[in-house]
Amino acid sequence: MASRLSIRRAQVHVPNTCAWCESIQDVNWYCNDCHEALCDRCFEGHQRARKTRNDDVVPIKEAIKQDEVFIPDVCKTHRGKTCDLYCSDCDIAICAMCFTEKHKQHTFKNIEEEIGSQKHYMQDQLKILKSKFDHFDDNLSKRHEVSKSFIESVAVIRQHVLTQRLKLKAEVDSITDTILVELSSLVEEEEKSLKQDCQPHEKYIKEIKQLIRDVEQNTAKMSTTSLFELTGRLRTTIPLYNVATKSVIPRPPCFVSGTFNADQLKSMIGYIQVDKLKTEDIRYEKKEVDSRKVSQISTFQERKQSQINSICPIDDIHAWMSILGSTELIKVNKKGKVTESVKLDFVPRCLTLTNAEELLITCGSSLICILSKDRRVTRFTDISPLKAWGISVSDSDEVFVTTHTTTIQVLNMSGERIRNISCRGDGLSIVCLTTGNITVTTGYNILHCTEVIVINKSDQVIHKWSGELDNGQKVNETMHYNIARDGYDRIFVPDYQKNKVYVLSVNEGNAKCLLDKTHKVIEPVAVGVDRCGHVWIGCFDGTVHVMQL
Repeated sequence: MASRLSIRRAQVHVPNTCAWCESIQDVNWYCNDCHEALCDRCFEGHQRARKTRNDDVVPIKEAIKQDEVFIPDVCKTHRGKTCDLYCSDCDIAICAMCFTEKHKQHTFKNIEEEIGSQKHYMQDQLKILKSKFDHFDDNLSKRHEVSKSFIESVAVIRQHVLTQRLKLKAEVDSITDTILVELSSLVEEEEKSLKQDCQPHEKYIKEIKQLIRDVEQNTAKMSTTSLFELTGRLRTTIPLYNVATKSVIPRPPCFVSGTFNADQLKSMIGYIQVDKLKTEDIRYEKKEVDSRKVSQISTFQERKQSQINSICPIDDIHAWMSILGSTELIKVNKKGKVTESVKLDFVPRCLTLTNAEELLITCGSSLICILSKDRRVTRFTDISPLKAWGISVSDSDEVFVTTHTTTIQVLNMSGERIRNISCRGDGLSIVCLTTGNITVTTGYNILHCTEVIVINKSDQVIHKWSGELDNGQKVNETMHYNIARDGYDRIFVPDYQKNKVYVLSVNEGNAKCLLDKTHKVIEPVAVGVDRCGHVWIGCFDGTVHVMQL
């Protein structure tokens, strides 16, 4: 078989000596009309002379390129014949005899026409490569600038904290140290995030640089085979560089100073505030649920090895957790490091984050408490004679509370009751959807769920799930403490008995299994989904798995 468009280049000789003064220094010009090379000094005279001032004079490198010609390969099948045709069907260069014998019914064209087409394609791809290079290079530069500003902001806050520390003296040292540790943790996490964010861009830049270099340096002297191999590389490689992917850029923290008050040492020091990311910045790509593609980001175990009652992610890194039998509320990162803890005078059960980034807490009684940003725990409301169990806040600031009865109480952010909703069974766990609808699990004995229902804004049940799976099987009931939803309103339902987490979509009748045996998730009882779409799964023995779809 003939080689793929193997083309050699021949160059018409361009002198490297000035035709006017015979100098070999600064010979940088070539006159296409006189066919003479010129040095810089003689070029100026050439431009002033009456006979030559209108001549076509170009930089000598362009003259060399203009004089390049293509010489077709000799056919390997038919001696003495040149491959001056190109068979589009077979993607090879052929001679006239090859065409007559084997390619007569095929689409063909002149070899020079195809070479021109290939070079035009290559130039188009070169422009795309350069555009993508600029995109990644710009993103990399901006990311470094953001990180520098981030760390500078932390340094300013650190100094402010130290100033406050001097005013409060010895009695507030422990609180100050806690905040400084948190700042150091922020810097550490930001540096890790920076490295993680920049690695793909640096890799793409390196690869694109090499591709650009291959295209720019080798096109002029490559064979047809090499040319086609290079264009093939471009076709398969360039689509891999997706410039539409948006990076999640952290907002630098700011320090909010507190008012000096002997009764509230923490508020006297102040607290760290990290701006909430905009929705368009944190939107992640929707991935289909396929247990074979689910990967584990991390696994850790709560130090007391007790059951996780509730997991409430608060950003793309941290989550608050409540533990069975513990009066301590803890905040952890994805590696399981406890970054903060709050002592309570009750055992917390279900947790949910408000739109103001405060934490609502139920405790199995009629009381609902709230944890403010400055870490004060106060009473939010009392729903006597009912008992608060599951809790969730809608985008419109309505608070929905299940009561282990058929009644769901709806409150405003002042804790005042707005209305009641009937859920047909004892309401257990609840989550608000982005559409304004709510999803509720109903059942018995606190954690036995027999049905999952979706209620619309008119308080009507519009969907229910009774255990139907996409593999044709059906589960009679699930056991869990709380459910969650992701940014696409898919509901995640853990099942303690079967070591499963089911994923439901309102527009689909059957659920899918998130996990299989290879993930080694045992007795899951609580679940949360963070702003990256990562699924936090809390288990009966205090183990937490962070999974990625």
